[in-house]
Amino acid sequence: MLHLGQPSVQTAGALPIIFGTQSPAGRTIQTVYPAAYGDMISIFDFNMRPGPSVWPRPDCKGSPASCPRGTNPGRTYRFYTGKPVVEFGYGLSYTTFQYTLVSAPSTLSLAPLTKLLQDTHERTGAKHFPRLANAAHAAMYLVNVTNTGSVAADDAVLGFLTPPGAGVGGLPLKQLFGFERVHVKPGETVQVYLYPALTDFAFAAAADGARAPLAGTYTVSFGVAAPGMGFVEAPLEATMATVAEEA
Repeated sequence: MLHLGQPSVQTAGALPIIFGTQSPAGRTIQTVYPAAYGDMISIFDFNMRPGPSVWPRPDCKGSPASCPRGTNPGRTYRFYTGKPVVEFGYGLSYTTFQYTLVSAPSTLSLAPLTKLLQDTHERTGAKHFPRLANAAHAAMYLVNVTNTGSVAADDAVLGFLTPPGAGVGGLPLKQLFGFERVHVKPGETVQVYLYPALTDFAFAAAADGARAPLAGTYTVSFGVAAPGMGFVEAPLEATMATVAEEA
C-alpha cells in the first residue's frame, strides 16, 4: 500500500519507490484503527484517555436516550488500548536495520524538573506547562544504526518513553520524545543521538491537568518492533533525589 496525499504532485517522487530504485523510509504519523473503532466511540467524544463515554454508541439505531453509552478505547498511540491495523511509527524498507544501544544512563534525577515546575508555578501561576525554553535535556542516548541489507536507504529512528504504570491512572502507554533521520549504506553503521527533555518526565493529572514529576522505572525504546526494522530498549530509573543525595 502506498499512500499519496497529492498524487498529481507526488507521482515523480513515488515512481522510484514503486520501481525499486529508491527505498521507502517513511513512518506512519497516525494510528490506523480497525473498522470496529467507529462503532465504539462517538465522534463527539473528544477524550484522549480510555474510559466510559457520555455519548451513545454510534452503531445503535434507536433513539439516543435508549442507546447504550459507548466505551472510549483511547485515542492515538499514546492511549489506544486496542490492536491497531497499522501502529504509529510503523515503516517499510527495501533493506533491513539493526539497532545497538551504545550509551544510555541507568539513573536520572528529577530534582531539576521539580524546581522547573515550582519556578513556573510561582512565576506564572500555571501548573500545566513549564517554560519550555528552560526544559534542558534530561539524558543522552547513543544508538548505532546498522544497515544489514544490500540496499542503501534512509531510516527514521524514533525514541519512546514508557512511564512506570503506563496506561493506569491517565498515564500514556508510551510517548515519542525524539527522532532522527539518517542515510545508511549497506554494511554501514551510523550513530544517532537522541535526548529526552526534562518535561518528558512530567505527566498531567487526569483530574485538573496539573503536571508533576513521575519517579520510577521507565522503559526507553528506539524504533517499532517489526520484522527487519531496528528496535532496542533499556530501563531508566528516575528518582526524586539530587545527584549529591544519591552519592
